[in-house]
Amino acid sequence: ANDLIWVGMLRRIILRGPCRSPFKTSSTSSSITRNFSFTYPTPRKLDELVKVHLLMLEEPARIKEIWEDYHHGKPGVWAGALSGSRKYEVLMQRGLKCPRFVFPIGAPGGGYSVLVSQFQGKHCLLTSLNDLQEKQADAPAHLVITYYDELVKEKDLVLVRTDICNTAISEQAARNVTRALIEKYLTAKGYEQVDKFNHDPRNFPVEEYVADENNRC
Repeated sequence: ANDLIWVGMLRRIILRGPCRSPFKTSSTSSSITRNFSFTYPTPRKLDELVKVHLLMLEEPARIKEIWEDYHHGKPGVWAGALSGSRKYEVLMQRGLKCPRFVFPIGAPGGGYSVLVSQFQGKHCLLTSLNDLQEKQADAPAHLVITYYDELVKEKDLVLVRTDICNTAISEQAARNVTRALIEKYLTAKGYEQVDKFNHDPRNFPVEEYVADENNRC
């Protein structure tokens, strides 16, 4: 029942506007409530990207610096880190319980576009609201956030990488969305909104939320 309400809420955003999406869309038929369709744009294991055994020799602050330096200047990617195994544990638990949320971002020429998130294990996919409406379950991921937790036990650190799959999204916007998502799931006020969006969508004012400039990423 909540899935049907959730779908209706998202459709109302499109009908009401003023969403201005820079994302291309095309029509297909499927179920909007299923997971997005995509191919992972990044290796799913940390050792496919870096030499983990060498990172183990460094302190957490230095690991974070190495990780960010490694990605600096590379197009279509943003890198950061999440400190604290407990924070990561809570994030994963809440992502499993409440996999979806909406993130409005500023659009070129004014207005805004809306990204819809979907947690899938250690990844969080975000597609555009317009694509979700048009392509439904075949909606492509525009951002893919990956949490690499191979170091969390020894270093209390999770490395985060956001791949930009749609060039209309800037690196700054990708960074802002990644940070906003973590904040939403780890703060009391933010998670209250996430929980209501997932489990009590009828009482979540989604149109007002995405239209409020204070919620823009």
